[in-house]
Amino acid sequence: KKYLVYFQNFTNTHDKVDVIRERYEQAINEPGVVGINIGTRPDCLPDDTLAYLAELTERMHVTIELGLQTTYEATSQLINRAHSYDLYVETVKRIRQQVPKAEIVSHLINGLPGETHEMMVENVRRCVTDNEIDGIKLHLLHLMTNTRMQRDYHEGRLQLMSQEEYVKVICDQLEIIPKHIVIHRITGDAPRDMLIGPMWSLNKWEVLNAIETEMRRRGSTQGCKLEEKETADASTT
Repeated sequence: KKYLVYFQNFTNTHDKVDVIRERYEQAINEPGVVGINIGTRPDCLPDDTLAYLAELTERMHVTIELGLQTTYEATSQLINRAHSYDLYVETVKRIRQQVPKAEIVSHLINGLPGETHEMMVENVRRCVTDNEIDGIKLHLLHLMTNTRMQRDYHEGRLQLMSQEEYVKVICDQLEIIPKHIVIHRITGDAPRDMLIGPMWSLNKWEVLNAIETEMRRRGSTQGCKLEEKETADASTT
C-alpha cells in the first residue's frame, strides 16, 4: 500500500519551479507516497528545476522520464520534435551531475516515418550504450485522428508497421539492451475511438505473447548479443 505518483501526460517540468514545486508537493504529501515519476523533455529541465529534483531525491525515489523518440535529426525535424539528440545527450549528463540519485528512463518510438528496421535498432543502441540511463520504454507509432500524419498516411507517405515487423524489431532491440537496463515498456495501446492504426496494437496481450514466443524461438534473452560480442572480442585478444 505504497505509491509512486506519476506525472505522465505532456511535459511536467514546463513551468516555473515555484509552480512545479506546488503541484508536486500537493501530490507527494498524500499518505503512502514513497516516490515520484516525472514525464518531461530534454529541453524543459533548467538548472533550478534540477536543483529542486535533487532536493526531492533526499526525501524519496525520483524517476525522470525523458521523451527522446528518435536519435536521427531528420526524423526529429520531420515529426516536429523541436529538440536534437545532442541536447538529449547533454541533458542526461546534466541530470547525472546535478541529480545523481535520480533514475533516468528514456522513451523511444518504433515505426516513425522514414526509419528502417536498422535505424530503429540503432536508436536503441545509441540510447542505452552512449548514455548513462537506468531504464527504457519502447513504444509503437500510433496514428491518431486530427494529426498531420493522418494526411501523410492517406496520401501514401506513411506506412504503418505490421505486428510481425514490430515483434521482430523489438526482439532485435531486446538482444542489445544491457541486462542492468530496466525495460519499462515494450508495447502500448491508444484510445480505440481516436486510433487510425495499427489496429492490432489494441490487442496488447497478443503482442506481448508474440514477443515472448519469438524470443523463445530464437533462444534469446535481454542483452544476449552484447554477451556474444564480448565473448568474441575476448577470444581475439
